[in-house]
Amino acid sequence: MRFLILRKADDETEAGARPTRELIEAMGDYVDTLAAEGRFLAGEGLKPSGEGVRVTFGPGREPIVVDGPFAGTRELIAGFSIIDAASIDEAVEWVKGWPVEDAGGDARIDIRPIGCPGGLSGFGDPSEGDSSRPRFMVMLKANERSETDFDPGPEILGRMAEANRAGQDAGHLIAGQGLSSSRHAKRVAFSGGKATVLDGPFAEIKEMVAGFWVLRVDTLDDVLAWIATYPFPDGDDARLEIRELYRMEELMPAAP
Repeated sequence: MRFLILRKADDETEAGARPTRELIEAMGDYVDTLAAEGRFLAGEGLKPSGEGVRVTFGPGREPIVVDGPFAGTRELIAGFSIIDAASIDEAVEWVKGWPVEDAGGDARIDIRPIGCPGGLSGFGDPSEGDSSRPRFMVMLKANERSETDFDPGPEILGRMAEANRAGQDAGHLIAGQGLSSSRHAKRVAFSGGKATVLDGPFAEIKEMVAGFWVLRVDTLDDVLAWIATYPFPDGDDARLEIRELYRMEELMPAAP
């Protein structure tokens, strides 16, 4: 099974603070074993919400864009990983070993099973690879319907699958995944490095994510052009958040 590990934001990540060398080394050691087993599939950081936008749709599917930053820092996302684990309990055990160097031992992590409730297959790899083009994460925000693991049906899923294939063939859509509702999720909250595990569902429906796509394009305008025609399961009622992913060189501490 695949799981999305969401590192929640805090004041430092929202200020754009770069990770320390100690944190980078600790995270490297932390993921090494899982990576060696082929079970650490992705790990990415998101730029602060002050550099992101939220989008709803007006008449004629015209995107209505609101610039960040956004309120509710604790529910925003600062980064994500994708791992392969036998069960969510195994994923929780891995997350409980999260490096104490992150957030002074006070990090908050959500664990979400990957998988579209309607059965639409996920695809792709969000990693930077050899390209210097920007990457943007488009997050479909949850609602009461998605929190019931709603299946939009074969017609909508078929249109989504066709749009996914077209984006992949064109080279700009590099990854996409649906998520199970938060009632299948776990949250690991750290305090002074001590982990507390909480079971879903969670109350912050409007700030949760029901699925995501990663695009490799030149500008935010290219992303907005893509979302204007994509057949989201909520149609014109879709609510989206768009955040650029960090390049590795942007995360590396400056040389002493």
